[in-house]
Amino acid sequence: MIRLNRNCTRIMFFAGAFLLFALLAVSLYSSETEVRLSPPGLRPIAKPTLVIPADFSYPNRPILLPDYCDASGIPAADWSSKYIDTRRFASDQSAWVYFRKSDLKQLVVLETAGFGSALRIWPTGATLIIEIFKGHASIRKNANPIEIAVMSKSEAGRKSAGKRYYATSWSYARFKPAGSPFITSAKVRECHQCHSIAFHLTGDLIFTQLP
Repeated sequence: MIRLNRNCTRIMFFAGAFLLFALLAVSLYSSETEVRLSPPGLRPIAKPTLVIPADFSYPNRPILLPDYCDASGIPAADWSSKYIDTRRFASDQSAWVYFRKSDLKQLVVLETAGFGSALRIWPTGATLIIEIFKGHASIRKNANPIEIAVMSKSEAGRKSAGKRYYATSWSYARFKPAGSPFITSAKVRECHQCHSIAFHLTGDLIFTQLP
């Protein structure tokens, strides 16, 4: 029979307790932070100026921060950027918006008479990143973002809609300048509520017309 000494037993006890605590924390975090969102509406592909209510919700899914630019702000391959001198709803902030050229090529632009402007609908899988700065940062030298926000579009919750409607399911994430994620359930809902306004202005949940 193999006898465990007191130190070994103590180590195994604390290791097991730590693992149990970690699994419990992950479980609680997952259940508390899952946020379900409802699209602001659906646009029929056959008649995109018509908006009908969405009859589903979807979970705000996790988003990884892609390698979209270098330390000086120069876009990575397949990425491009646009400077926003004054952020909407935040006059003391500016931003750099990064978007994939491959997503932009799939952008659906629909000229609509009397609607005010063309509808611009992003493809499924599109990812847009906004680096937010305090003050003006048109020249990136010595300017660091105060946070990084990401939006990504998916087909989530569209089974009932089939292929008759454009996808409108966007998820949201925020990152600290160093790249570590941070977002709360309340902030997810706040982002979605704000960007839902864009749906009725631009055709999708993106305010900025790109490029």
